[in-house]
Amino acid sequence: MNPDHIAQAAQLAMLIELSSDPKPGNVDRGHDYDDIGFHHFLVSAVSAYPVFRKAASGKGSQGELILDAVSSWRRWHLEDNTHFGSLTLLMPLSAAAGKTGDLREMLCQVLNDTTVEDAVNFYAAFDLAGARVADVADLSLKDPRSAEKVRQSGETLLDLMRRSQDHDLVAKEWANGFERSFRLSDVLMDNVDRHGLNDGVVLTYLETLAEEPDSLVRSKFGREKAEEVSRRAGAAIGRGVEETLRRAEELDRAFIEEDVNPGSSADLIAAALFIALVKGMRF
Repeated sequence: MNPDHIAQAAQLAMLIELSSDPKPGNVDRGHDYDDIGFHHFLVSAVSAYPVFRKAASGKGSQGELILDAVSSWRRWHLEDNTHFGSLTLLMPLSAAAGKTGDLREMLCQVLNDTTVEDAVNFYAAFDLAGARVADVADLSLKDPRSAEKVRQSGETLLDLMRRSQDHDLVAKEWANGFERSFRLSDVLMDNVDRHGLNDGVVLTYLETLAEEPDSLVRSKFGREKAEEVSRRAGAAIGRGVEETLRRAEELDRAFIEEDVNPGSSADLIAAALFIALVKGMRF
């Protein structure tokens, strides 16, 4: 597949996810946060395009590419985290889509080919992005000494993701060959086909959030709150599309007031959108 088309698919995935409304708790075209707005997410999506193209062209390693994409934000004076989780999912997908063969098989090859240096660069990208993860005792992304420990241990970026899969949804995708992202892409395509792009994305987002507690919410508020958020998302579903969207708007206002932003679920939607777009989803 043409590298430009792949990069466009990655960028579109980020932009469609961003602009779909209402996605309870997350920045979308309907509202900003106090400290970061819709336009900041536009900047991070657009600035990453050359890096997606580089990945699709078979250049660069995963840690280097993710670090490069986060660094590109600074050239546009963006200093807050916007799309770190999405980049972490979309970069290997872009690299896999640039190879000849089945996307899932090529993706597993990309993930398995990661190195110790990729892990070290990922720590640097995480620090630069100012991203949030749960506290862990060993090799924490928050610990500045962890990168050197990883270098000494010889663990690759995939090894690092496997370590983190129990408390981070993005890491879990890496560890499981993006199993959930591929499954969600089928759900998404069906929802978009039946309800249109915006409503199809919102419905899939709600289903995603209801299915499994969001790891960003968990890192901010703990497991109990994350599970409560999932239950509330599930309670909004299943009463017809119009009623579900109305309840989503109510939930959106409540989550904003509570400072709840299920960003990891949004990252999974971006990955699912990319897969769907590569499959040829029409909207």
